[in-house]
Amino acid sequence: MNTIVPNLITLGIAMVLVNVLKLDVYSLVIAAFMPLANIGQTLPGFILICLIPAFFYTLGISSWTFGAVTTPIFMAGIQANIDAVAAGGVATNIVTSESVFTMAFITMGGMCATLGLNALMCFSKSKQLKTLGRVFIIPSIFNINEPIMYGGKVVMNPVLMIPAWLNSIIGPVYVWILMSTGLLNIPSKMIQVGQIPAPICSVMITEDMRALLWWAVLFVIYLAVWFPFFKAYERTKLAEEAAENE
Repeated sequence: MNTIVPNLITLGIAMVLVNVLKLDVYSLVIAAFMPLANIGQTLPGFILICLIPAFFYTLGISSWTFGAVTTPIFMAGIQANIDAVAAGGVATNIVTSESVFTMAFITMGGMCATLGLNALMCFSKSKQLKTLGRVFIIPSIFNINEPIMYGGKVVMNPVLMIPAWLNSIIGPVYVWILMSTGLLNIPSKMIQVGQIPAPICSVMITEDMRALLWWAVLFVIYLAVWFPFFKAYERTKLAEEAAENE
């Protein structure tokens, strides 16, 4: 019951925007994203490129919606890296599809970095959350998280939406720091497959064994972010289960 009212409020706002104000949400989202083309290869641009799709994903809007804006930025960045390395130089563009998706740091378990949440669910005191966590863990390992986002009730769930947004900021900042300081190689090959389990894909795309360490550290960070919000949600589920058993 504790999640019903916030969910109804969120749904009500969405209905007002679409049905009362007659706003074209899709066009508004794309228009808001367009200025990123000018700042794509900067840290603020990197954060927004990761955060905005994640924000709308928690509202039920697929990240594929933003491909028209992000793909040119990603493609230009990785091609410049490929050319630089071929000419004997070094890769310098951090903002690429390889860094965001293939490497599975920012999208660890899928967009919003839900692998940590899935791991917590697997050991939950709630029977429902534990069952769902164990059902969803295989897709999560392959960085597919539609099951947990929708079935695990991250979408339109005010409690779990907040850590999803936080992780979508932490991830790009973490990757930017590592790559800009030389602690992790910048990808210089075009490999746009996001469903290879990490940290295998992390080493593959960076050609850097240090990726194993940095992936593990980031996983712990994501766990720490998810933990308090997950426990709050778990308490709600435990109360519901207790009420059903009375």
